Amino acid sequence: MKRYIFIVAALMLAVACGGDDTKMPWDDALGGGNQGEQPAPGDGENGDGTEGDDTEGDIDDGTPKVGKTLPAWSEGCLDIHFINTGRGECAFYILPDGTTLLVDAGEIVTEENSVPQRPRDGVRPYIVYAEYIKHFHPEGKSQEKPIIDYCAPSHFHIDHIGGSAAVTETDSEGGYRKAGLMALYDKVLYKHVIDRSYPDYKENATTPAMEGQLCEDWAKFVKWGVENGKFTGARFTPGEEQIVMLNNKAGYSNFELLNICANGFVVGKDSSGATTILGEKSGVGNPASCGFHIRYGNFDYIACGDLTSAPQNLVAGYFHDFIGDGKLDAFKCHHHLSANAWGSQMQKKTFNPHIIVNMNFYKSQPNAELLGKIFNNEFSFWSREFFTSNGHPEAVSENSALYDKMAGYNGHIVIRVAAGGGEFNVYMLDDTNYDYKVKSIHGPYNSK
Repeated sequence: MKRYIFIVAALMLAVACGGDDTKMPWDDALGGGNQGEQPAPGDGENGDGTEGDDTEGDIDDGTPKVGKTLPAWSEGCLDIHFINTGRGECAFYILPDGTTLLVDAGEIVTEENSVPQRPRDGVRPYIVYAEYIKHFHPEGKSQEKPIIDYCAPSHFHIDHIGGSAAVTETDSEGGYRKAGLMALYDKVLYKHVIDRSYPDYKENATTPAMEGQLCEDWAKFVKWGVENGKFTGARFTPGEEQIVMLNNKAGYSNFELLNICANGFVVGKDSSGATTILGEKSGVGNPASCGFHIRYGNFDYIACGDLTSAPQNLVAGYFHDFIGDGKLDAFKCHHHLSANAWGSQMQKKTFNPHIIVNMNFYKSQPNAELLGKIFNNEFSFWSREFFTSNGHPEAVSENSALYDKMAGYNGHIVIRVAAGGGEFNVYMLDDTNYDYKVKSIHGPYNSK
């Protein structure tokens, strides 16, 4: 109780003494071997060879309950789903008006230090993503192939768009190999594709070279889709609002999604305090990751792929200048909380997200030393709650004190923001079958 009183008092003091640091930039004018494909689960199947429970009446009763299937998204809510397979990063967003966004759908194969695969060994990750999306999509169950309004991969590594070892089909109409995001398109359609290299996919003055086992296949896929009218294409550009609500934008004027980084360039402030674009062309791979800021009422959320190096430090400045210390409600970890995922400027800028979500695939993730510093408040004095999609059994055993401090691990993770953005909950869901039952409920938290 004392801790919460202290936090409230500190926030009140910050508001009373602080300057106008919360003006948003969008308020200014910016110059292993192949895994065999498995069939989708049938009615009554858990996906692990056992019959599922009769959950009729549990799905849409409006109140999430432990042991029951998470209720569907409802109008006005913001849903952020982190879909866990243990073999790739995948986040599915449902915006307040029902517009949908998919960020990444990685597909890698089992390696020596991999976490256990979900829901079981041998299931293609893209099949798991497709089933999850169809279950929670606002119109998914009524469609043979649910339509995702925006597909925006953060970058082109195997755990984000797919790897060559996972490929089982090589004779696509567009000449691209199928895994990850490209295989998923057979099950889930995309309306708009936005990535960091469209349309030429070659190095130029502002775009680092592509890096990834299937990056050339991705380029072929996007070009094929655009040329044949399957979807539109665009380059992810910092400082722009390219991902907008398509169904009822006017009804949610307090919702905004701003691109804040890509290819090494980051939204920031110049020496005069004016909003501008900082940085220069980054190296290939992780430092070139795309990232964005969602603001819904008082709720703030940041996700920037596997961002590292200089762009990561610039984004720390963005946190400080446009959100304010201690006011970031939720944060998707850079680079699976590997050793380089919490940069020096994030520490110096007193970067204080309340809820931290991590997606990880290997024993070394999340990094134990870094996790210990976060839990021991070496970077700040704010209360934090940490969720990670997987706990490698050996890592849990060797670092039991750290895992005991986690709010949750091993499962799908869902952030659900209430209509208006004033409060939110976090749910851990069972990832061992296709029932999506709630394992634990966290919150409600008041948005800052």
